[in-house]
Amino acid sequence: MRSGDNGVGSIAGARTRHLVGSNQWARVLRKASDVFAISGLHGTTMLTLAQAAGISELDLQSHFGNKTALFREVVEINIEARLHSLDRDLALIAAENGGVDSVESMAEATMLVCLSDASNAMLMNWALLEAPEFAMDLYRNEIGSVRVLWDREVARHFPASRARDIVSFHIVPFAVNTCLAHGLWLATLRHTPESAAPLARQFAISIARSVSVTLGLALPDYW
Repeated sequence: MRSGDNGVGSIAGARTRHLVGSNQWARVLRKASDVFAISGLHGTTMLTLAQAAGISELDLQSHFGNKTALFREVVEINIEARLHSLDRDLALIAAENGGVDSVESMAEATMLVCLSDASNAMLMNWALLEAPEFAMDLYRNEIGSVRVLWDREVARHFPASRARDIVSFHIVPFAVNTCLAHGLWLATLRHTPESAAPLARQFAISIARSVSVTLGLALPDYW
């Protein structure tokens, strides 16, 4: 995570940001993202990518060099979109939905954002499977960025107290890692937000239960 990004800043390189300013190249990147999400890095050719984007293979190579470079570009943009979506979704959790209930909502949002149309985590799944030499660093950065967002929300929903410190230091690292991993798994199974909602909800309840147990709170009857 870059300094000054507050966890949700641009991950993609300067070259990509310049290209995205062009409608043509923004379309190329969108089409490449769609193709890679279906067939991954190894199952995709530059010719297939060029045909999907409606440009020549030579033009595609002149800007990106090879399909691995293009794949990394779209994975980085995909992560950035997911982080911005999660930032928005977490900020929408009502302030009065405090304490343990807020953690449940945060956990559910973190999993379901992996299935949203604009930021489907299938690209990260393919990257971790087929290009771990750079994907692991990208995934660690995403975890760190999500941790920043969770810390912000814990500060907003928990009054300054020992309970906040316990949640921040003992719950957040575990919750962020497990919720992202669960979201990636749901994406791998090709769930939609609708089909995944009950599974994400149940997993989020287990995260909230762990908060209650750690804080020594009584468990609600519906748990």
